[in-house]
Amino acid sequence: MTLGDLLVLYGAAGVASAAVVYRSQSRRGPRAALGALLALPLWPLWLPVVLRPTARPARPSTGDPTRAAIWEAHEAVVGSPLEALLPREAALRMLQEVERAGERHQELARLLSEPQLSAYAAEQRLESLVRTGASERGLAPVRLHLENVRRLEALRRRDEDTLVELGELAVALRAQLILARFSGDEHGGARDIVSEVWARVEVLGSTLEAPLGSNPYQGHAPDQAHLVG
Repeated sequence: MTLGDLLVLYGAAGVASAAVVYRSQSRRGPRAALGALLALPLWPLWLPVVLRPTARPARPSTGDPTRAAIWEAHEAVVGSPLEALLPREAALRMLQEVERAGERHQELARLLSEPQLSAYAAEQRLESLVRTGASERGLAPVRLHLENVRRLEALRRRDEDTLVELGELAVALRAQLILARFSGDEHGGARDIVSEVWARVEVLGSTLEAPLGSNPYQGHAPDQAHLVG
């Protein structure tokens, strides 16, 4: 076999390697094309590097149906053109906020079950003082306490309602993204649901404020325009 034959075989192997490298990329674009071009002359070195097994990122904790549905929605679009709708960073952010809101809701429910934070007990105390002719100065702290308890109750109900809505939206989002991936339908509906999910997450974030003595949550959802390009 002559040197020319060897060069022909080497070039053919390079072309085949370039095709393999390009098709192995989850995203086709300039980066994938560059990898394929490098495989043409350097396939003995480059091919093993590109095709080496890659460890999948660890699955985060999803301890409730809402977080599980959000993460499964993300996993449904990994490696597809729809991934920009719910990338890993955005899904992780959602999981974090839902977890924080769930923990706070449980804490509020626990605190409001204590006699000292009973709205009924506070109302009875105020009525008792009014009947006994207490001064406005004496009534003021009791009224303030009752108002704060009612605000805490309102926050608890708001969190509960929002978490329920978010759970329904997460289930719908998972189904929508799976449908869009396998049917090839336009993903405008999925984009709308993602926006609705972020809106509920923002509501939960906006209530992480003063009643329990913690600092207000200052974060904001990622701009959907950036997420979907």
